[in-house]
Amino acid sequence: MSLIITLVNGEKLEVNPDTYIKTSKALSSRFSDEGDTYYLEEIFEGFFKDGKQYNSIDEVAKIEGLLGTSDWFSIGKESSRSIKTSAILSITRE
Repeated sequence: MSLIITLVNGEKLEVNPDTYIKTSKALSSRFSDEGDTYYLEEIFEGFFKDGKQYNSIDEVAKIEGLLGTSDWFSIGKESSRSIKTSAILSITRE
């Protein structure tokens, strides 16, 4: 199984079961007592094969669900680059 995430700039990112992914969601803390204005909440960090899925057959639906609930993601354990999920054009199965 190999999935290809195509970004709006034409860049392609490959995701396979052993791909390390980190995702987060931007939240406003206006209801928080801690005084921070904005922060990120981590949604998932780990290997793609370890993530939850509602359909064991469709890996595309699994990545769509993960990235669809996220605002930012990075590919690779040592990655220093975060990508806004709105930069995703398509996800395809290879």
